[in-house]
Amino acid sequence: MKYKIIVLVVLLVMGSLLHCHDWLGSDKIAHFGSSMFLTCYTTGFSRDIMGESRDNSYYLGVGMTLSLGLGKEGFDRYIQNEKWSWEDLAWDLAGIACGLVIINNQIME
Repeated sequence: MKYKIIVLVVLLVMGSLLHCHDWLGSDKIAHFGSSMFLTCYTTGFSRDIMGESRDNSYYLGVGMTLSLGLGKEGFDRYIQNEKWSWEDLAWDLAGIACGLVIINNQIME
């Protein structure tokens, strides 16, 4: 799984260099870090505090984080009249994947 994360990050960097998109903008690290944190926190909370199964905890962590990322992009697009950023969502997904790797190494069954 860790090799998939490395490949994803390399592809994101290559995409930014080849297509000159805003893949490495100033807010991308915030998208990555907040998605990673929210995935770890929500999954851990669901597992440790709520007593959910490992799979249900993963679903809740990914679902909550992805919903917040999509909601933020919807807010940017329809409320603030800015562009929908697929790059932000890609960094959100990379953060979710990294968060799952971290939390998977913490939950032992």
